Amino acid sequence: MHIILVRPELGANVGAAMRAVANMGILTPLRIVGDRSIVDSRARALSKHASERLAEILFFPDLTSALAGVKPGGLAMAATARIGSAHRPHPLWVRPAIEKGITKLSTGEIKNMSLVFGPEGDGLTNEEVDLCDWVVSIPSRPEYRSLNLAQAVLIFSYEVNFVLTDQWQEFQSSKGSQKERLIQHLIQLADEVGFILPGDPHKMRPRLEEIFGQLPRHIKEAKTLHGLIDQAIRSVHKGQIDYKGRFRRTVSQLNAEAGDR
Repeated sequence: MHIILVRPELGANVGAAMRAVANMGILTPLRIVGDRSIVDSRARALSKHASERLAEILFFPDLTSALAGVKPGGLAMAATARIGSAHRPHPLWVRPAIEKGITKLSTGEIKNMSLVFGPEGDGLTNEEVDLCDWVVSIPSRPEYRSLNLAQAVLIFSYEVNFVLTDQWQEFQSSKGSQKERLIQHLIQLADEVGFILPGDPHKMRPRLEEIFGQLPRHIKEAKTLHGLIDQAIRSVHKGQIDYKGRFRRTVSQLNAEAGDR
C-alpha cells in the first residue's frame, strides 16, 4: 500500500498525513513528488509520534517516476474532488473503490495499490489523472467539495484499515471466514436430512462444496441463512416442524381458531 502526495504545498499537511497513515497501519514509506524542503518544522510538529518516519520519505521529480517502481502489476487510484469533467472518467466512491482494490490484492490480481493525492491548491492535473487506473472521490456536499489534503489522506487510510481489519478478523477466526462457516453449515444440513449418505458413496460432498464455493465472500444476511439451517435441523430431529419460540404462540392461536371453525 503506497501513499503518494503530488506537489504538496504545506509542510503541516505532510506531517498530518504522515500521522494519519501511521495511525491506520500503513507502513510503507510516504512518496512525495517534490523536494525535501517540504519537510519543515511544521511537518515535524504535526507528525507527532510518527515524526521518525519523515526521514523515510521517498522523493520523486514527477508522478511518472513515483509510480515507476510500483505501477507494474499495481493499481493506482487518483483521489480528486473534481468530478463530472469531460477529461476525467466517472469516479468511484472511496469505500467501494478501496474494497475492490483490496479484493484484487487478496486474490493476487494486483501486487500493490497506490493512493495518489494532488496539491492543496488545484489537485491533480488531467495528465496526472491519466497515469492512474481509477478516479476516486469522497462523498461530500456538492456545494462545498473541497477537503484538506491531510483529511483526505486520513479518510482513504481509514477505509484501507477498515477493510483490512475486517478481513484479518475473519482470517483469525478459528471457525474460518463467513463464507466457510456457511458452507460447513449447509453440508451439515445435507448430512442431517440424508442428502449425503454415510461414507458418501455418491460423492455428493465435493459436488456441494463446488456449488457452495461460488458464494460471494461476504453475504449480507448470512445470519438469516444460518437460522434457517438450524431450524431445518431441529425440525428433522424432532420429527415435526419446530417453530421458533416467538412463533409458537402465534401458531397455537391459529390452530385454536381453526378448531373453533
